[in-house]
Amino acid sequence: MPRSTVAVVGASPRNFWTNCAIHNLRTLDPNLELVPVTPNHETVDGLSAVPSVSDLPARPRAAVVAIRREASVEAVRELTAAGTSDIVLVSDGFVERGDDVGRRLQEELVDIVSGTATRLWGPNCVGFADFAEGLCAIAEPAWLSARSGPVSIVSQSGALLSALIAGAAEENLGVDMCVSTGNGAVLGVAEALDLAVRRSTTRVVCVYLEGISRQQLPAFVEVFRTARQLGKRIVVLKSGVSERGQRAVLSHTASISGTDSVLSELLREHEVLRAEGIDELMRLATLSLLGATPGRPKAVSILGGSGGAAALCSDLADRYGVNLTVFAEQTTSRIRELAGPGSFVDNPLDVIGVKRREGDESINSIVFGDPNTGLVLMPWSVQFPSESPEQSVHTWNWNDLARLSAEHGAPLVITSMAPVPVTDWVHDYRQRHPQVGVVQNLRLTFSALAKIFPAGTQVGERASATAEASARVLSEADSREIVASAGVPIARGVRVGHGEDPTEAAAGLRPPFAVKVVASVSHKARIGGVVLGVCQTGDLAETTKRIETNVVAAGLATSDIEGYLVEEMVFGTEILVGLNTDPVLGKYVVVGLGGTATELANRSTTRRLPLRPGEAERLLAAVGVDGHETAVSTLAGLCESFANGALAGYETVEINPLIVTPAECFAADAVVTEAEPE
Repeated sequence: MPRSTVAVVGASPRNFWTNCAIHNLRTLDPNLELVPVTPNHETVDGLSAVPSVSDLPARPRAAVVAIRREASVEAVRELTAAGTSDIVLVSDGFVERGDDVGRRLQEELVDIVSGTATRLWGPNCVGFADFAEGLCAIAEPAWLSARSGPVSIVSQSGALLSALIAGAAEENLGVDMCVSTGNGAVLGVAEALDLAVRRSTTRVVCVYLEGISRQQLPAFVEVFRTARQLGKRIVVLKSGVSERGQRAVLSHTASISGTDSVLSELLREHEVLRAEGIDELMRLATLSLLGATPGRPKAVSILGGSGGAAALCSDLADRYGVNLTVFAEQTTSRIRELAGPGSFVDNPLDVIGVKRREGDESINSIVFGDPNTGLVLMPWSVQFPSESPEQSVHTWNWNDLARLSAEHGAPLVITSMAPVPVTDWVHDYRQRHPQVGVVQNLRLTFSALAKIFPAGTQVGERASATAEASARVLSEADSREIVASAGVPIARGVRVGHGEDPTEAAAGLRPPFAVKVVASVSHKARIGGVVLGVCQTGDLAETTKRIETNVVAAGLATSDIEGYLVEEMVFGTEILVGLNTDPVLGKYVVVGLGGTATELANRSTTRRLPLRPGEAERLLAAVGVDGHETAVSTLAGLCESFANGALAGYETVEINPLIVTPAECFAADAVVTEAEPE
């Protein structure tokens, strides 16, 4: 079979980019025919050079071009005419520079390759690699120890491509294709994504994305759909979230970052996962490759192993929102038969004094066989196993776990609690058991699991506990009366019964109105139970009918609707005041931005009660309310009442929002939870 020819245009002993490209091409495939193209040197790095593209001895399979921008356009023209399959244009100075010459030259590049079979990467990129083919045309130091495998990488940034390949190698992920798109004159991120998801050798595509323009959006949506149809997973790491980050992106690749929250929603709609960093990007790729076996629920069963490991896993699962398996009753009963006294038979498991049963009679086997298990997680708190005789019990355990994983069709993840050396035995284990992920960093594993196995509606005992807590939540109308008894001014309003006409009852109120359902639910707005800005008293009856339709469609029984609250709307600064009770640490208050800004801004401060002198002023100043005597006295009074006064007998009191006007403040919405019975 003839050797492939790769041209390196602009090669020079002093050219960083071409030196890297030659090294990477040689390292991944020593049999390539590399031809430096330069009129200035007879040889480069021991390779015979030719003075121009027209002097190349054969049609190039690929070419790397790193010369000044004007000359690079002519080189692309000649290489395209010669039938080059892939051209990497490292040269910069095109649209990202923002001048007319750069824009014109980039347009010329597009005209040259349009309608041909040549794929142009860049300009302003570092190249691509095809690990399945053994071709690494990357013009920067690259982590070439990565093995061939099912993960492709698409990066809008050339500078991050090497880091992404290194991250994949560290995660033990095999790499299929990787590319940096740079300006993406012809092949942008969407086009590179499409190439990757259509490769039969790719199962997951990791993407570093700086921005999406309006013109590119349809192409992204189409490739997201294609990925779903082909059963491929896309994982995105997006920069440009902050205003400063958006400016950095614009100066780098002239991309438009877009509104970040809307982008997140677009990704969610198309089942594209979003990572918060390179490490999580790769961990999500690992978990996506393992996945949940079709037909199994998306729930995680944790073999805790010790009190510390089980407790940490419980905390991390709660913090990140991982859907934990609720074991079937038969599973729990069988585990109790095998576990010793003092064991915690729940998820995460913490069993001690296990009666020695192995194979299909073991607790591990029972967990793998549970019908509610989707993935099994084993947190590993000691060193990874090795061939040492004293670790034979651990190597046997790992091998048995791999056997159970294969037999039950349930993926297994073994994760270290902290970074530990990866032994030769573990390297071999990974190769023998591809259905098992052996990874580092417990926290990182949970943050990624939450995006593939997100916490949802639980069943069994957890659902019962939630129902009991909801039953203690008082209606807003009752909650308003309780808050008013503590001396907090309440926005004027009236309560009408379910089925009653609110028009006459609200005749003395001043529009516009806020209309809310009265029922024992804490987030009425999420189920359509709140309508704001009703401008006419005559519209109130129709508004209450609309609210009823909304809440019933959301699952609230008609019999649970007590009535409706019609309030005068008050306008001002909206503050959240949350008074709560911790069973160990006692009573505390949370003060933050209120209304719809509460979840968006994530800006709040927590203080234990009672407040120290001057603390109420500082809490309000932190959310932009400074020097308002009425607000300060209201907050201080609420905290005192919850600590030692009329509100002390309740578990929680939440006012959201407390509306602060120039002269007064009012509680516009309140939810009170009764204390849990002893």
